[in-house]
Amino acid sequence: MNEKTSMKHKSTNLKTARNGLAIVLLLMLPLTLPLITYVFDSKTEIESTHQQFFPSAEIPTLNLSYTTRTNLTETLVESGDVIAGDHVILKTKWTPTLVNRSRLEVRAPAIPATLLIEDNQSTLEIDTRALGNNATCIINASTWLTNGSMISFEFTDVYIGNYFIPQVKVISPNGNEDWTSVHNITWSVSDGNLDDEFLYDVYYSPDSGSSYIHLVSATNQTWFEWDCSGLNRTDTYIVRVRVTDGIYYSTDQSDDTFTAGTVVTPTTTPPTSTPTTTTTPDMELRIIVFIALLLFSSGIMALVVYYAARKWF
Repeated sequence: MNEKTSMKHKSTNLKTARNGLAIVLLLMLPLTLPLITYVFDSKTEIESTHQQFFPSAEIPTLNLSYTTRTNLTETLVESGDVIAGDHVILKTKWTPTLVNRSRLEVRAPAIPATLLIEDNQSTLEIDTRALGNNATCIINASTWLTNGSMISFEFTDVYIGNYFIPQVKVISPNGNEDWTSVHNITWSVSDGNLDDEFLYDVYYSPDSGSSYIHLVSATNQTWFEWDCSGLNRTDTYIVRVRVTDGIYYSTDQSDDTFTAGTVVTPTTTPPTSTPTTTTTPDMELRIIVFIALLLFSSGIMALVVYYAARKWF
């Protein structure tokens, strides 16, 4: 009896050991799976054909958005978008936040320029104004999960515009003024970029814009003192101002012509000439011969008349 009981206990212990071993193997199985890198784009779900493994029941997702200095509301970014503003700030946020490290890369091949930030956190921000110009960009966002897996999203054909064309406006002279001494040429400028510094070139035209003469180059003032007293006085003057922010430029000029100068150029009337008839030697000879023949004929006629009268009377 004791021998049968002993055999029964041994059988039970063996089954228990087998069950325990099976449980241990099931628990260790996930840890033996290889670490896989996943690649996403902004329009699809997981594109990797490899075996998938995440330490969380929720698949990590990415939120890519942007803000600007004048608009702090986060706006989502997708491939093909056009985003613009003063200091476009791109922001990536991964959820759930089971990440060891994340990276954000912005590439502008046409400039060319690349911005890159990488840190041990789930949220990153980057100021794209550092690209140095406006351009169509490729945005790559990557993260490394706590199990070592890497996930990446790519956004293509995203136009990022940080730089605006400055607009200059001539204030004075703007048409119909009469300047005879020292006056200030003045202008104003507006731009979507608050931090831009501007340089100006100033010109004037004495012939309604057909040609221009340079007054000053690369000044950072919005006025220029102009002494126009030594100019020829005319009502066909125009002023033009050109502005640049180092990348883009624009121009403006007086809306109409104005009068300037003190030097009056006298106008002279050409003398009136009386046409004269020039007689050639041949003409003179013909006249003399004609007069001689006329006198000779007159003499003959006189003699004929004289003798005829004597005959009849």
